[in-house]
Amino acid sequence: METAYGILGQTAVRMHGKMNENWATGQVQNVLGILLVRPGERVPATRIMTWAWDDELPANPKDALYKAVNRLRRALADADLAAPVETVDGGYRIALDPNYVDLAVFHEGMREARAAADAGNHESAYESAHAALSLWRGEPLAGLQTGPVQNWRRNTILTQWIPACSFLVHELLTLRRPETAARELDRLLPEHAGELTFVKLRTRVFYALQQFTQGQEYFLGAYREFRDAGDEPAADELRAFHDRLRETHRSTPAPGNLRPVTSAPQVRPLPRDLRGFTGRADVLGALNNLLLQDNSGRSAPAVVLTGPPGMGKTSAALHWAHGVATAFPRGRVYVDLQGFGPAPRLEHNDVVDLLLEEFGFPVDHVVRESDRAAVLRRHLAERQVLVILDNAENSDHVDRLLDLLADSTLLITSRRRLKALARKYELPTLSLGYLDDHDSLALLTRRIHERAEREPDAARRIAHLCDGLPLALSLVAERAAERPGLSLSMLLCQLRDPEMLLSIGDNGDDESLRTTFSSSYHTLDPAGQAVFRLFGHHPGAEMQADTVLSAAGLATTDTRRALETLVALHLIDQPGDTDRFRIPSIFHRYAQTLSEHDQDQVPLRRLLSHYTRTAENAHRIAHPHGDRPPIPEAEPGTNPTRFETPEAATRWFLQERTNIAALAAKAEQARLFDYVCLLAHLVGETLSRFGYYAERIAGLTAAARAAQAKGDLFAEGSTFNDLGYLHLTLCDEQAAAPMLARALELATAVNHPIAILTVNINLARQHRLAGRHTEAITLFRKCVVDAQGARDPVREAKSEQYLGDLLADLDQPERALPHFHRALHLRTLLGDTPARIETHIALAELHYAQEDLPATARHCAQARTLLDGTAELTAGMRLRTVQARLAKAEHNDRAALRLSQEAVELAERAHTATGQAHALEAFAEILHALGNSPDAIDAWTRAAAFYRGRGQHGKAERLEAHLAEIGPPHEIPEARDGESTVAMPSPRRSFTSSEQAT
Repeated sequence: METAYGILGQTAVRMHGKMNENWATGQVQNVLGILLVRPGERVPATRIMTWAWDDELPANPKDALYKAVNRLRRALADADLAAPVETVDGGYRIALDPNYVDLAVFHEGMREARAAADAGNHESAYESAHAALSLWRGEPLAGLQTGPVQNWRRNTILTQWIPACSFLVHELLTLRRPETAARELDRLLPEHAGELTFVKLRTRVFYALQQFTQGQEYFLGAYREFRDAGDEPAADELRAFHDRLRETHRSTPAPGNLRPVTSAPQVRPLPRDLRGFTGRADVLGALNNLLLQDNSGRSAPAVVLTGPPGMGKTSAALHWAHGVATAFPRGRVYVDLQGFGPAPRLEHNDVVDLLLEEFGFPVDHVVRESDRAAVLRRHLAERQVLVILDNAENSDHVDRLLDLLADSTLLITSRRRLKALARKYELPTLSLGYLDDHDSLALLTRRIHERAEREPDAARRIAHLCDGLPLALSLVAERAAERPGLSLSMLLCQLRDPEMLLSIGDNGDDESLRTTFSSSYHTLDPAGQAVFRLFGHHPGAEMQADTVLSAAGLATTDTRRALETLVALHLIDQPGDTDRFRIPSIFHRYAQTLSEHDQDQVPLRRLLSHYTRTAENAHRIAHPHGDRPPIPEAEPGTNPTRFETPEAATRWFLQERTNIAALAAKAEQARLFDYVCLLAHLVGETLSRFGYYAERIAGLTAAARAAQAKGDLFAEGSTFNDLGYLHLTLCDEQAAAPMLARALELATAVNHPIAILTVNINLARQHRLAGRHTEAITLFRKCVVDAQGARDPVREAKSEQYLGDLLADLDQPERALPHFHRALHLRTLLGDTPARIETHIALAELHYAQEDLPATARHCAQARTLLDGTAELTAGMRLRTVQARLAKAEHNDRAALRLSQEAVELAERAHTATGQAHALEAFAEILHALGNSPDAIDAWTRAAAFYRGRGQHGKAERLEAHLAEIGPPHEIPEARDGESTVAMPSPRRSFTSSEQAT
């Protein structure tokens, strides 16, 4: 039976004839994996939530699980083998025969293998076991790192994978294939080499290969490690096993085709392996595949292992070398080339002499360096050895050595990527990445033991703070060990200071992170150092290439060369998008300390100037009808980014929004108040359009402080107006009232008619929200007249739109229509596409309420045409909601369901509680009409919760009454904390910038 679903690795689904690990992401993939652990059985929702989130549950776990299951059902529609996900008694079940899941296929394969072995058919047993183990693509349920999953995974590996691997090697030894057994051990066991089961098997392999000396040495090393770790039972069992094994082989003659290992020169042992080495299974497996191949008739293979300073390249290389001892019976040699650091680096001739000494050759017997190299080449040609060249500075450092060591297997490590060397010799390059949070915590826990168990949360946060850098984790663990009375919580507080984290271990022995990082920093030329410090001034982890080129203050060629050097040294990365550069957190902290010590404000001013000018360019393209504040002259040499399309400008705003917010905070600290105000107003309209209301409010609050600090009444009034508008959008009339009152006071003080008009538009909206409809209508009409008098068609259209919205809400469609048509006419003349979309959708909603389906369809089509190619979440959600209702009225149930689902998803992405309520209500109506009452009731229930959470009690009570009519009462859950909402539409509202009421 062919495997259709897999959990032995990333959760996979067979699609189009192939097992696909990328069929979904996030919790959708995780939920399927959890269900596949028990296929065909009901899994309680509480168990799924615990396995998926553990102690980091979302604010509303039931809602999050509901969404994940719905997305899973849609994703599985493309699977080769259908497997419905059913709701069963407060849980879920995947209706699937277990024999289609790889874990069950593995069990059956191992059952057949053991049956064959019992019958004496060891060849068949080996083949069945090998096929079963080939199903393991990685650790089970890879990617899920919650406590319950880790416990299940450990138990699965302990009770199933390890016994299967042991069985496979045992069968190979029974078949007298020790060489194949050795390769299987090297391929399967890098992360489990210290397990007693595998230590015994590896010892058996040494003896089966007649490599008695290596077997004895390996046994003694493992025996000492068990003793040192306090595992006396394992040490005693291993000793007894070895005694029996040695007795068995005492009188066994060596085969004639094997040379005794003792004839080979004895090299010094490798540096000690790290007991409890953590992670790196992918890199260790890749080294096995690349360096343990059959290379007869060709040069021995070589691999470059590269990564940032402190990443554990040396530890990984040595751990792998210790684990593959049987593959190199003639020797393994380690050479530290000292390419980074204060000590002089080893050159070509130094390495030749060192290797000759390792092989016991008297170096002083040969005077000429070229003759020594020839002697070494002859020695290496006679034996297969592994040579580790650690810490190479650059490609030139090891170029000549590759020809000299052509008959050896080479593993080269370096902080640089060694691209020139890799191109010249066609060498594969492996990059050592940062440990994930799970492996980071495991490494830390092994060093501090029960203290991590006493304070698990602090230990987890400390591990995360170390950014997956093994050196940082080791140094922090040493500090904790040196101070047993210091709680981990207090240590965590200390480590949040970058200076403290970087200085740990700086006690004169050159072991601190600062010393390690500095050895790379000081290899840079002045341009490289300046660009690296610029990353320290930049608050975010990522910068666009245009930003670096503009703000560095260097020639373009020098800046590009500096970026290439920093990437080659792994001090920064290029994550997929070649236009952006990312600095890892741990190096970002180091760069920040360098920039702080520099105390030069020019780089920060250049960054702020670049961002402000670029934001102005983006705003001009994305919001051409919005007002913009005056921008100061650019800093000399800066070259802001320009945009060709509104989509590109909007994309820049969204990509850079967190950087802009953080830069504004740095500007406030540096008392550069103009930049604080400018950035908040330039980015604000895009933030609101895409539902980032909390970020918008935070930016405007800082802008208000900045405007007050510099005494700019106009900017202060603009900011309070925008804050009032946003609170109205969030249905918080009480918070909006003082903001708008202060804005009107300041607008009147500066005697600015447009400013007063802008605030009055929002005061009319405040009346509407508070239920003062007569006052709202009167003030909106006044705003229309004032806008006409000021010849301001933008604010005139906005006032007409709001007036139409209010009359439509009051069920006065005939009075609302002229205002909508007037707004649409003005907006068409202005060419304001987003505003036209808003009005077309409002007209579609109004005509649908009047049951005028042709007019509804016409305005939907016009809105859809204008919306194509944009990413307007709120407008897209509103349009799909009315389209869904229209499709249902036209009896197109399939389209209605699809459109309503899309509306819900867009509302979720926009993080708008009121928008989600509208979309869910329409979704529920369609589900109920299609006969799916349970899901409809659930959607209505969630919609009511959103309405009530935003204070819209009338709408919530209407839905609750409807729920009471169609079924048993449902508990209305609390709305999620911190949920933003939107009261549609979202107009522009500032009177100094893009937030003017346009």
